[in-house]
Amino acid sequence: MRRYDIERTPWGNFYHFAELDSTNAEAIRLIEKGISSGIVIADRQTAGRGCGGNGWFSPKGRNLYVSFFSRTEMDRSRDLAKMAGVALYETIAGVIPTTRLLLKWPNDILADRKKVAGILIQQVRRGPALLAVTGIGINIETPDKQAFAWRWEPSSLEETAGTSVSPNTVLRRLVSSLEHWRHAAGNEIDTRYDELVAWMTGRTTRWLDGGAERQGTIRRFADRHLTLIIATDNGEELALSAGEVTGLQIPGDDPATEV
Repeated sequence: MRRYDIERTPWGNFYHFAELDSTNAEAIRLIEKGISSGIVIADRQTAGRGCGGNGWFSPKGRNLYVSFFSRTEMDRSRDLAKMAGVALYETIAGVIPTTRLLLKWPNDILADRKKVAGILIQQVRRGPALLAVTGIGINIETPDKQAFAWRWEPSSLEETAGTSVSPNTVLRRLVSSLEHWRHAAGNEIDTRYDELVAWMTGRTTRWLDGGAERQGTIRRFADRHLTLIIATDNGEELALSAGEVTGLQIPGDDPATEV
């Protein structure tokens, strides 16, 4: 198995597997056994998942598949996607210049307009306690693009940076960044998150409406960043969730081209 050398963390327990169905699934199994916090990592996942039920191709190699779990409060749980997205962005910014990075709402990281990392957050009740599981997948090396159906073209830290990247170093940076943002005040998280997703305002986006694809312009975020407010061609405004968005114009694309 790959070796990791990380200092003692606030999550306490550290579980490393050569193979799992998914690190989030294992974290939930540990919670059901009465364990309140920990970090789960796998060298390979056989059933990795992303947001919206999409699969996350997780071959054996040097990529990072990791889940963090701990107790949380209901109000704080609404900030989890933002704080994880900011932490992940800042982790990858230690490898790739920020001029080549985008945080795409709600929390995917794009490098040169290609996806290099994503997040899946799940919540679990254990008696009166609420626990959050934050699953993160980071492509250290580019996966075989012919091996799976992708919605956003995949890339990797090594492909983008043009140099070798240590999974252990990335994990250490991620632990440090997550630890900082999980204790940040809500307004600090919102301010930083707003800075990172501001590029989306005014961009063209697409979504499905009764099976038909529609198009509009992103006006703003609402409901603590849980929804997008879209202006349609006929002047009405609609609120969309992340799972409803099917396309988005990325900086550098031709205005008529969306990904």
